[in-house]
Amino acid sequence: MIPALNEYLSFLMGVDTITDDDLTDIGVKILKRHGAAGRELLVPSASLSSYTTLVRERLSPEFWNEIVGSQEILFIFKLADSTVVELEFSESTAPQIAQLCSSLNGDALEKTSDVAGYLAENSLYRDLIAAGHTARSPGNSSQTF
Repeated sequence: MIPALNEYLSFLMGVDTITDDDLTDIGVKILKRHGAAGRELLVPSASLSSYTTLVRERLSPEFWNEIVGSQEILFIFKLADSTVVELEFSESTAPQIAQLCSSLNGDALEKTSDVAGYLAENSLYRDLIAAGHTARSPGNSSQTF
């Protein structure tokens, strides 16, 4: 799925305390459920601030959430000590994002270093990334993020 320019995709997990009603009340559309708490979401730009606040407040420690749009990728990480780290993906933040993904998910840094490729392993983001909305990596300045 490729969202409109004013929409974002997000695979929400690690937030058992966020209900479907919490999401729909702020205008987020649930596209698909995965088990008890995993959900594929479509987040309108008008709901982005409310959505990120909800995730920031209720995300479980040692999880993260990414919000992927055609112009930007946002990450919200919650570390083991409940410290929240928010990053917008860019060439300069890519190494930090890769390190956080690696440490929280237990994947090798070599795997997470290609942030766009790592995200594309999730079928929710695959079409968007394949359409050319990919992350910048060192030496590849032609990519759009």
